[in-house]
Amino acid sequence: SGQEEWEFYQDIQEKLDLPPEICAVLTTPSTFKDTPFPEPEGLEKIGTTRWERNAYSIIISGCRDHTVVMQVSLPGIESVGIDVFEDGRHFADYTYNTIEECLNDLTKVTWIHFNPKGKWTKEQIIRYTENWFAKSIDTYLDHALVHDEYSYVHHPELLNLTPLESVFKVIAATIPKEYDSLEKAIKTANELNQDFDLGDPVITKEGILKDNQSQCKSLLGRLEVEIDQHLDTLEYLKGVKFPDRSIKNREYRRVFDETAGKVYEVITGRPCPKSVN
Repeated sequence: SGQEEWEFYQDIQEKLDLPPEICAVLTTPSTFKDTPFPEPEGLEKIGTTRWERNAYSIIISGCRDHTVVMQVSLPGIESVGIDVFEDGRHFADYTYNTIEECLNDLTKVTWIHFNPKGKWTKEQIIRYTENWFAKSIDTYLDHALVHDEYSYVHHPELLNLTPLESVFKVIAATIPKEYDSLEKAIKTANELNQDFDLGDPVITKEGILKDNQSQCKSLLGRLEVEIDQHLDTLEYLKGVKFPDRSIKNREYRRVFDETAGKVYEVITGRPCPKSVN
């Protein structure tokens, strides 16, 4: 069912920690069912098609360089396993008794074949940290694997940042990923305002684009709530260098307000009115 596939996806999010510049594609049973492609010879003799076997598949490779490709079969025709191909040739394989056993080993195998060589660049550290934290949109980060030695929120010194700068940097990069359009951000804000009976005005795209003060303030307020929620997440994650979050900390308030303004501008495509921020 759709719910089962969603829960499986969340499980993958927690157990698969990808190095930077490496991408993964998950194919679910419903995708197999809806995709017309020929079945391999002999499959009918086994008795079931892929989607009837409730099969999941993950393809892992470089986002740009496809020299090495890893195929994870959950399960395959005969067993659960991982096959690694290099330049189209079968290079290595790993076989497991259960799907759970395979998933628990998946990150280790992935890093064996895809770990960047040498010292990581700042761009790789940024991409890795922000991809990891973006998982918080769909799952609980306290269960998600992380190589914290490469994370700038665990080690702000990797980018010469303070703990204060590092947590707000990752939050500013994450919130816009939750919305693929201004319309979606407005819809979410309006629904929450209505659900909690906050008494805020209805936000419209026209109002935001015309810098309507009350509507802009309402949208900014929603984004500030999200920033606070992400701060809550970071504060309780093991190993994260977390700053003094006191309301009396002027630097904290300054960076908080600055981050809210940046996120507002990314989502709306225009600066937040000074009278609001």
